Amino acid sequence: MNRGYSFIIFSILLLFLLPTPLGRLFIDMAGGIMILLVIIIFTITGASWLAIRNFKSNLKTCSNCGASYFSQQEICPLCNTNQSNNNTSYEGNLPASSATIDIKAEETK
Repeated sequence: MNRGYSFIIFSILLLFLLPTPLGRLFIDMAGGIMILLVIIIFTITGASWLAIRNFKSNLKTCSNCGASYFSQQEICPLCNTNQSNNNTSYEGNLPASSATIDIKAEETK
């Protein structure tokens, strides 16, 4: 190894190991950079999560074929089903028996 190169490496290691003001400055700067990197990573992750949630909220799913599409159209681009007719809206009261599912427990052997 070149003697000058090993002297530079030894000097840098000595700055980190000895409690000199310059070594303390390097350690503080490294800690600040690590904190900054963590904050940047969390910010990018949060922004990505919000963008994905926004994208998913604008997706429509066809009730006929199950395809998902990102559009303001009322007609599915794959099966040409009109999506506005498939929305069921009830006007008036429904009997509870038509909206309730009865479940019976059975023992298995």
